[in-house]
Amino acid sequence: MTAAELRARLKAEIIVTISAAEWAAVAGSFEQVERRDTFVAGDLLIVRGEAGLAAVEQPSPEQRVVRRLSDEAEAGRFVQRRLEEYERMWDGCGCRVDYYS
Repeated sequence: MTAAELRARLKAEIIVTISAAEWAAVAGSFEQVERRDTFVAGDLLIVRGEAGLAAVEQPSPEQRVVRRLSDEAEAGRFVQRRLEEYERMWDGCGCRVDYYS
């Protein structure tokens, strides 16, 4: 997938699943706004591109989920919610993150 294809998909879809290799190939086309270590599932990234803000998560070493976010306020809420979920996982709650909803 090219950066242009990802931008087009993000304009049309809220959640786009791509491979880690595809993300690595296009990551330079996005400005990294924030990076948080989840201690459970790699880094949670907030990036900015032509389609606006997006979160990039790592549900597995081979896969990335790119989620379109409407604005900085939504990005802040999303990061806070995810970090709380990861904290509960780290504490052994047995819960799982639903990356696709």
